[in-house]
Amino acid sequence: MQHTFFNWLFPSYCVQCQGIVSAKEGLCEYCLADLSVFDLNKHSNLLHRPDIADMFPDCEFDRLFACAFYQPPFEHWLKRLKFNNQIHYKKALQQVINLQLDVFFKSLTSQPDIAIILPLHRGRFLTRGFNQVSQVWQSCLAKHVCISNALIRNKATQAQSKLTKAKRIKNVKNAFVCTQDMSEKTVVIVDDIMTTGATLNAATRVLKQAGAKQVWAFATCLTPL
Repeated sequence: MQHTFFNWLFPSYCVQCQGIVSAKEGLCEYCLADLSVFDLNKHSNLLHRPDIADMFPDCEFDRLFACAFYQPPFEHWLKRLKFNNQIHYKKALQQVINLQLDVFFKSLTSQPDIAIILPLHRGRFLTRGFNQVSQVWQSCLAKHVCISNALIRNKATQAQSKLTKAKRIKNVKNAFVCTQDMSEKTVVIVDDIMTTGATLNAATRVLKQAGAKQVWAFATCLTPL
């Protein structure tokens, strides 16, 4: 009753159609169903989807999960959250991520051991004041797997969005340090947007050097060619 009264007193609105939704939602059921997302029932590992395999031929991680391509409306939501901290888009992203994660985890025969949300360098975190990936993904992942802080970003890199593929690879070389023994573990690493895979590959190498049996890459969106 109290929850219903709160929703009436402080209504929330769908970020797409502006229809009224509950306080914990960012999208109404119709706009959520209308989104173009990856069919994870068909390809639970997106590295096995031919068009995506062609886009990202150099992946060093063993499994790839993502919600959708980096295009409207996801592009708009992620940019507004990342650069303007417009957190009302967080609920919409979390709805989509939770929906896709439920499909993904139901398809697994074995579960990952831990998940690591890729950290920002300390200087960038202090400048921005938040890690938008952690903001969105933390509560979504916590239902499925233990969260770890075993990676440190010890190199202040340039923004990847401004660089070519070759420069992206050089930019993130030696960017991460693993602080734990990962022997025989299956580790999930999480980022918001995968464009070339350079950052996720750099993290994968460090985790495998620390003994990880497998590394799975999770991203909110993949940048299409």
